[in-house]
Amino acid sequence: MNCKITICGADGKIFTSFGSLEYTDVGFDIDYSIDGDRCVLSSRGTTVTQSRRGAVNNDITFSENSETVCMLLSGELTGSIPVKTVELYVERTEKGAAVKIIYFLGGGKIRLNLSAELL
Repeated sequence: MNCKITICGADGKIFTSFGSLEYTDVGFDIDYSIDGDRCVLSSRGTTVTQSRRGAVNNDITFSENSETVCMLLSGELTGSIPVKTVELYVERTEKGAAVKIIYFLGGGKIRLNLSAELL
């Protein structure tokens, strides 16, 4: 289903994009683009995964009060940065979906708010 994506990222800037929202039996997938990169945010139960492909390639898994990793992918070079999720809020409604995450990435505290409003 077509949707409008609104993202308030780490630097406080607000980005908007258009994409798609697909509900699953156990969550949802939001597919969108930002700065020319293809992004997919997937919610499954208590876990959220964010993937980005393009100029920046990474996969981050978020799980509240858990330590996970951000995988950086660049050709043959790969690496990881520790992620500590301190707060994870996921909402799925008839009008769309929203995710709010507070996490530490390599020592820096980041707040991410993403919403998908059905059109």
